[in-house]
Amino acid sequence: MNPLAPTARTLFQGALAIFVVTIVIGILNGMDIWEPPRELLLTHVHAGTLGWITLAVVGAAMLLFGEGADTADADRGRLIGTVTIAVTALYVIAFATGTGIFRPIAGTLMLAAIIWVLIWISGRYPKVASNSPRLALMLAIVSLTIGAVLGVLLGLFMARGSIPGLDNETAASLAGAHPPAMLIGYLILAGVAITDWLLAGPESRLGPIVAWALFGAGLVVNAAFILDQEALIQAATLLEVIAIILFLVRMWSRIKPAAWREPSNDNFARMSVVFLAVGIALLVYVVQLIVSGELNPETGEGPIGVLLAFDHAMFIGVMTNVLFAAVARTTGGSYSRPVMWAVNGGLTLFLLGLVLDVAILKQIGAPVMGLALLWGVYFYLRQLRTGQPAAV
Repeated sequence: MNPLAPTARTLFQGALAIFVVTIVIGILNGMDIWEPPRELLLTHVHAGTLGWITLAVVGAAMLLFGEGADTADADRGRLIGTVTIAVTALYVIAFATGTGIFRPIAGTLMLAAIIWVLIWISGRYPKVASNSPRLALMLAIVSLTIGAVLGVLLGLFMARGSIPGLDNETAASLAGAHPPAMLIGYLILAGVAITDWLLAGPESRLGPIVAWALFGAGLVVNAAFILDQEALIQAATLLEVIAIILFLVRMWSRIKPAAWREPSNDNFARMSVVFLAVGIALLVYVVQLIVSGELNPETGEGPIGVLLAFDHAMFIGVMTNVLFAAVARTTGGSYSRPVMWAVNGGLTLFLLGLVLDVAILKQIGAPVMGLALLWGVYFYLRQLRTGQPAAV
């Protein structure tokens, strides 16, 4: 058995618990019955991207890179898992309690934990069998580290109005690159890596090509926002589209209609692939709106709902689906078809409401999706506590 499987289960439990914060704020905000202050909106985002998604991604990394770990590597992995949970909880609290220097301090601790995870994975990578999911996940953690560095700079810029040693224009450009670095550079690649692992994608030359193409696209996006070059944004988007098409071609035997017939937790991973295609289509639309001047993400002018739809297609459609599948893989528990269809049905209504600017669709989709997510959190927390660890 993987010596780090118990650590992965602990990381999954911490991730699911923090996810509740994101879900509750999201339900109330999505139904338009409460307009949360900026601090709580940022808490909603970061409890989701770091508290839920990144803790669970680190848990998946423990499963992927922990096979055959010796005592020293296993002990380091367990310590990293414990520290990462504690630091992430502190970081979420820092956002909830308001602005000030506490946020960049907590962000720096979060960055240190992420770098520690990357160092551990880099040390384990030569010791495990090389395959496409491991390569893609390692590159995703590199992208996460870059995004975390930019996040610390953003925190400093928000707290002080400047970054020591940099002029305001350069500081603002670096700070502004943080959201796209996390969304495009990190989340898409992490979703592809874990989906590839869970669905046992066929090994071929396409696997590494897709991983490196998505990683490269993330780097180009970072450069585009730092240098304020729209042409680079378009080039990165084209590279993303090509990479995702190649991924879909490679995974077709795992996601074709016949593959969905057997009730399986892996259907969550298949649903993740569906929303990966949806997310890339929305990304192309967002980029065209930005290039044409119809949408300004910094000021919120224009059809901002399309950008929010892309965000949620990635956060829920891609990452939450595949991470529910990853959590289930460690428990050997039963498949919850109602959770899957309720989450994704509600998400579909929510995305349509955002893109079409139809409030009632968003107001119906948000609680359906949110309550189903809470149901899923309870369902999988119960399995993690009572179920027997499964071979992974």
